[in-house]
Amino acid sequence: MNKLIAFLLCLVLIVPMIGNANAEENPLLTDRFNIYIGGFFPQVSSEITINGDILGPGDGLDFEDTLGLEDSKSVLWGGARWRISRRNSVEFEFANLNRSGTVAGITDPIQIGDSIVQVGGQIDSTFDVTLGRLTYGFAVLKGEKMEILLKAGVHIADLGASMQLTGTVCVDGEVPPDCSFFDSTPRFETESVTAPLPHFGATFNYAFTPNIAARFQVIGFAIELDNIDGSLLEIDADVIWTPWEHFGLGAGLRYFNANVESKGSDLNGEFDFEYYGPAIYGIFTF
Repeated sequence: MNKLIAFLLCLVLIVPMIGNANAEENPLLTDRFNIYIGGFFPQVSSEITINGDILGPGDGLDFEDTLGLEDSKSVLWGGARWRISRRNSVEFEFANLNRSGTVAGITDPIQIGDSIVQVGGQIDSTFDVTLGRLTYGFAVLKGEKMEILLKAGVHIADLGASMQLTGTVCVDGEVPPDCSFFDSTPRFETESVTAPLPHFGATFNYAFTPNIAARFQVIGFAIELDNIDGSLLEIDADVIWTPWEHFGLGAGLRYFNANVESKGSDLNGEFDFEYYGPAIYGIFTF
């Protein structure tokens, strides 16, 4: 995370220094429609708390370290941007990240909800994440080479986790020898939540030349409703090269963190999800 922040700060400092070339008609600043799709290669960290008590009070279940889920994966990522007028735009982005993992022959008891898997047991788990973002942007500052947009919109975070517990399982939530009932049949624990998370932020677009541009974006928010508390932070930095009339290539970095806590609904617990890494994509402009 520190390296990512340092890279973004360097980008912000370098952009005004090297943009001396004439940048008329760069598609990032002028074309009405942008459609982009490609691959995202994130490092992932995820944690879930069920019923407020996993691995001890106040601790969460780390899906990568404890349950063996992949901590990196290639996923499909994309979106579209519509420039409604010179200063108004709407954009949509999506990403889907589904992972699974198995940990067998565990060496220490692991508590999941009211169940405790004993030494030698096995846990098969999945963690599925679908993210969609709809955002409106207004250009408060716009010139031939650059624009600054203020943004507002909503993230839709669909988070789901499931675990199959195999082996000797204490089912009353007590640590042996206090456990009163053991079960050797497979048990299942599942939690899911779909949370709308509103956001505000800003985007800085800068054209070095008619074919090369950079984009830097920060979005964040925190919300507290009747039974859902949530927060998010998204930071993006991209360089876009458009050597052809209606097609170009983009590369950049993405950082995203979402925390969703729910009480009294389908999820009585907390999801904490973070990813960061590079993205490479094609962009169609017209």
